[in-house]
Amino acid sequence: MEQIRREPLVYIPAELKDSGYIGDLWGYYYPDTEIYNILAWDDLKKGIYFQPDLVIIGRITTEEMTRSNSLVGFRTENGISFKKGDVNYHLEVYELQKNIFSRNSGILETDWMQKKSAFISGCGSVGSLVALELARAGVGFFILVDNDVMAYHNICRHQCGIKDVGKYKVNALKERILDINPSANVSTYPNILENLPKDVFDANCSDDTILISCADNREADRYGSEMANIYSIPFVSIGFWERAFAGEIFYFIPTEDMPCYECGVGGQGLSSKVSTNRRFYTNQEDLQKVNFEPGISIDINFVTTVAIKLIVDIYNKNNPLFTPRVINYLTQFTLVCNTNDVKVGGERAEYFAHPLQITSSIKVRYKNSCPPCKFR
Repeated sequence: MEQIRREPLVYIPAELKDSGYIGDLWGYYYPDTEIYNILAWDDLKKGIYFQPDLVIIGRITTEEMTRSNSLVGFRTENGISFKKGDVNYHLEVYELQKNIFSRNSGILETDWMQKKSAFISGCGSVGSLVALELARAGVGFFILVDNDVMAYHNICRHQCGIKDVGKYKVNALKERILDINPSANVSTYPNILENLPKDVFDANCSDDTILISCADNREADRYGSEMANIYSIPFVSIGFWERAFAGEIFYFIPTEDMPCYECGVGGQGLSSKVSTNRRFYTNQEDLQKVNFEPGISIDINFVTTVAIKLIVDIYNKNNPLFTPRVINYLTQFTLVCNTNDVKVGGERAEYFAHPLQITSSIKVRYKNSCPPCKFR
C-alpha cells in the first residue's frame, strides 16, 4: 500500500525564530514522518521547555548552507531556513501557550486558568488523572503530595507508564504535566499530607487554590478538609467503594455556608469508601497480604472525570464568561455508580437504580460536635 507522503517539517518556537540565536537545538526527531520538533536551545535548555529525554537534533548557523546529514538552520537577515542533505524543510512556527490551549478558547479562558493552583494529595490512579486533565485545562500551578513509588502493578490504572517504574509518583507525574504544559509550576513532595510543614501550606494556599484529596484513606480526607477550613480554600475529595463499582465526590467551600467533610461524610455513615491505608507501602512484595480492593481504570476514570468537571466549575465560580458544567446539578455529596450488579458491588449495589447513575438528592448537614463548623 502506498503511503501518503508528508512534507518534511520543522516545528520551531516563535521566540527562537526571532531571537537571532546561533547554536545547538534540542528536541525530538521522528524519521517516519520526517518531522523535527524543536523545544530547547542553549539559552533555554533548562528553562520552560526542558524535558529529561531531550537530545540534540540539529543546529542553527550563519554560515553558507552545506550538505549535512543532520538538520541545519541557516539564519540570514531575511529569516531562517532548514535543510538536511538536499532536502528543504518547511517551517511551522508555534507559540507555546497560544497553540497548546487554542482548542479551549471560548470555553476556558487561558489567562484565568493559568493563575489557578491544584494542591493534590495522593498521586495514584485518581490523582494522576486529575492532575493531567487540569494541566490540559490550563491550570498553572501544581503541588503534588504522595510518598508512594511507581511499581508495575500500578501501570494498568495510572497515567504514567513502564519507564516511570521506580520513580516517586509525584516526580513521574510532574514530567507528564510539563509534557502537556511546560510553563506550569510544579512542586513535588514525596510525603503524606499530614506530615507537610506549615510553611508549605502558607506558600501554596491562596484564593486560587483547591485542595484535592485523592488519597485512599479517610484520615487524609479529614486532614485535607481541616486545612482547607484553616486557609479558607475549597476542598474536593474523590473516593471509591469496593472494586470501584461506585465512587463518591464531596466538596466543601469554607467561604460559603457549607458543612465540612467531617460533618458531611466522616461522621454520618453516608459513605462506604474503602480506606485501604496503603500510603506507607512503597515496596509491596506480596499484594495478597494487603487489604486492597482493586478497581479497573475505566471505572475509576468515569467517577474521577465527574469530579474534575466539578473542580473546573469551582475554579470558575466568579468568572462571568464561564458556563458551569455540573456544579449547579450536583449536591455537596455525590455518588457515582459504575454498575448496580450485585456480583460486582454486593448488596450495596442495589442502592442504585441503574448503572452510570449520578445522584443529585443527598443532603448533608452540620454536625453539632464538629469544632471547625460549630464556631463558623
